[in-house]
Amino acid sequence: MVSYDELQDIIGEEIHGEEWPTIRIPKLIAKAGAWAQEKIYGDDDTFIKPWMIDHADDNYPVSSERAHELLGWEPKRRLRNTIPDMVRRLRDNPQRWCEGNGIPVPENLTAR
Repeated sequence: MVSYDELQDIIGEEIHGEEWPTIRIPKLIAKAGAWAQEKIYGDDDTFIKPWMIDHADDNYPVSSERAHELLGWEPKRRLRNTIPDMVRRLRDNPQRWCEGNGIPVPENLTAR
């Protein structure tokens, strides 16, 4: 199982090619910053919305142990080992990656 903190660290390192620790700040400050950014740049031009801050530390552990116990099922891939390929595909073709994952393509990608 991969914790949320570990997931952020792995993705940061894959994207930046070096250790890229996540900076953790108090929720109140983060929410105020997200609100201010939204007011300055507009709702459509900001990725992090103030409401997201309330859910930033929600924990939804995912484990395949129960499926193994009940069904004898084993996953073919592990998230920890798949992240580098996911990041590579995102880097190689961001528009295709977004479309393939059902994510709205940001305007700055469609303009390319």
